[in-house]
Amino acid sequence: MTNLTRILILAAVVFGVIVAETALSQEQPKTKLAPPQVFQPPFPYSLGILAAGKRTIYVAGQVALNEKGELVGKDDPQAQAQQVFTNMKAVLASAGAKMDDVVKITMIIKNAADFPKIGAVRKDFFKEPYPASTAFIAPLLNPDWLVEIEAVAVLD
Repeated sequence: MTNLTRILILAAVVFGVIVAETALSQEQPKTKLAPPQVFQPPFPYSLGILAAGKRTIYVAGQVALNEKGELVGKDDPQAQAQQVFTNMKAVLASAGAKMDDVVKITMIIKNAADFPKIGAVRKDFFKEPYPASTAFIAPLLNPDWLVEIEAVAVLD
């Protein structure tokens, strides 16, 4: 990589940060970060989020248990994802937050084949700018759980 290329990339990053800071100064609580030199896959998540706020909420990993502690949607990743996001929404609401305040989620998915099904449900709960996101394929504590998701939200 030449020095000129490095300078141009740095300028693009700095320009992106200046644009993001300007947008935040106009009362936007979160701004999507999408530098042109980083590929954006066609999934409902942001590469990065610049968040403005005073309070941070950390939502523990949520699983598909209803208010009685019963599993919702055994062997159904979409039903489990629906319950997981419903639980997340309730935890956020207890702090005066909403799903739009979420800036980052981490998903643990039991089966890689379930990723698109869970992503489809995710679109029902989030809108642009989507939270930054990380996903892992791993076994979960209970073998009947198909997905666990934690979140970070920022409030003014």
